[in-house]
Amino acid sequence: MRITNNIIVQRQLAGLQSNLAAIDNAQGQVSSGKRVQVASDDPAAASGIMTAATTLRAIQQYKANVAGATDRVNAEDSTFQQLTDLMTRAQEISVQEASATASPATRQAAALEAQGLLDSAVQLANTKFGDEYLFGGDNSTVAPFTVAGTGLAAAYTTTSAGGNRVVSINDGQTMTISHTGTQAFVASGILDSLAKLTGSLAGADVAGINTANTQISGAFDNLQGLVGDTGARGNQLIMTSSTLDTVEGDVTSHKSDLQDVDAASAITELTSRQAAYQAALLAISKSANMSLTDYLK
Repeated sequence: MRITNNIIVQRQLAGLQSNLAAIDNAQGQVSSGKRVQVASDDPAAASGIMTAATTLRAIQQYKANVAGATDRVNAEDSTFQQLTDLMTRAQEISVQEASATASPATRQAAALEAQGLLDSAVQLANTKFGDEYLFGGDNSTVAPFTVAGTGLAAAYTTTSAGGNRVVSINDGQTMTISHTGTQAFVASGILDSLAKLTGSLAGADVAGINTANTQISGAFDNLQGLVGDTGARGNQLIMTSSTLDTVEGDVTSHKSDLQDVDAASAITELTSRQAAYQAALLAISKSANMSLTDYLK
């Protein structure tokens, strides 16, 4: 094969271009700290990096869901604590006004207090959580209960029958994050027992007061079951949050191993590439300055 000057020049230029590309890649690694900057640098690693990035985005969403669920659970727990105090007072009233020492006058006064407890329970049932109703379930823009009338004539009405609010808290794992108004205040017997107590006191119905006392005791026990369930949800969220933190750390470390460059190695590589480029330039310079006499020597 006949080697011409044009072939020599083309090969020299191709060598320079290759060296420049290697220098650019080395400089990019040093400046960005990333070994894999485009998929062609390492296709297998690039695929792993994209998978890790997708996993990390999912984890961030799960963590956001867990944080929101934790806030709702804490708000529900606080509401149940207030409701526990309220039901404790209702029990005290029912016991006191069913006794022989009570009179029509004390029962009438107690009826007003019992109505106040019922009103407070309905208010707790309509607790707002941001722009939503805490016990609204998946129909959280509508107040679960309304109250018609005032004083002893007041009565509550269920207005919302939303289902449970469910969120994803981990891969393949969902969680019911709050109770509905129906579960917490109707099925538990809380509102009905308070209404029974109020009506019996207003009518000085001793038998009715005793019945209300039994109902209130049952409702109180049901409430404690709700408190325990809420506490269990809170504990589950704490454990899930810890698990997500651990997984996030592991995935982040794996992604870093695939993508990040060793700084010392990258600087050494860049220095080596720069030296090779300088050597190539020197070789080209010398060959370009050779005369016909030099070739004949």
